[in-house]
Amino acid sequence: MDPLKTTSLSARAQEAIMQIIEGMDLAQDNKLPREELLASQLGVSRTTIRQALNNLAAEGVVSRRQGKGTFVNVDSIGIRVTFSPCMELMQAIRNSGFEPSVRLLSAHAADESSGFSSGRYSMDDVRRMLELEAGDRLIEHDKVFFADGEPCAFCRDYFGASVAGGEAGLDELERYDDSLYRFVYNRSGRRVEWDKVEIDVAAPDDLPAAFTSQTPRGASRPLLCIRSVNYDQDSRPVVCAVEYVDTSVIRYNLVRQKAVDYQRQ
Repeated sequence: MDPLKTTSLSARAQEAIMQIIEGMDLAQDNKLPREELLASQLGVSRTTIRQALNNLAAEGVVSRRQGKGTFVNVDSIGIRVTFSPCMELMQAIRNSGFEPSVRLLSAHAADESSGFSSGRYSMDDVRRMLELEAGDRLIEHDKVFFADGEPCAFCRDYFGASVAGGEAGLDELERYDDSLYRFVYNRSGRRVEWDKVEIDVAAPDDLPAAFTSQTPRGASRPLLCIRSVNYDQDSRPVVCAVEYVDTSVIRYNLVRQKAVDYQRQ
């Protein structure tokens, strides 16, 4: 394997380690090579390898056992759609075995007298969560996602007009159906890196009309509801979002580490 040549070494090292894992016969041996061997093989420092392995451990892909080494969590390899790291809906649909597509429904100034989707928050709450300046308009951005042509998810994003590049950016956004995060990055240089989420269930009567109008027979089953605040590389809030996901299409999985106090009697 060629030495890694990139400014994002730990991320690329993580990708390279995943390639190594994919080439392993895990039925025979699930132990990874030592850190110093991986560092030599990939042409990076042990510090970079350690960070990459710690990231994989946080995702549940590997487990690190002091004095024994790093082992692949075999059961995690078959997971195709994860909560952490969180993938975008188009990729989640593709990984679920369907052909994804998306339709931009609207991008306009939000009605600040209404609530944040299902009414959990007011628009004043949204402005506070986004830390918007007084003169910064709040923008509402709706998309519906399809799996093999059938609607399976709806996303409503809120963000300040300033991160979209002002009026010129908003004009372009009305015709832009690619990733909102890439659009924001290209316009403002702010890169979404993590989010804080609330997970709920939405009954058919609670779903936005913008979504139910896209379904030929209307929504007939509860959907997973994910409310999130997305933060940039400086941990500043960028986008508030609410997603409604049909879990018969997209099945999320999460490998969780347990925090059990075995010493307490």
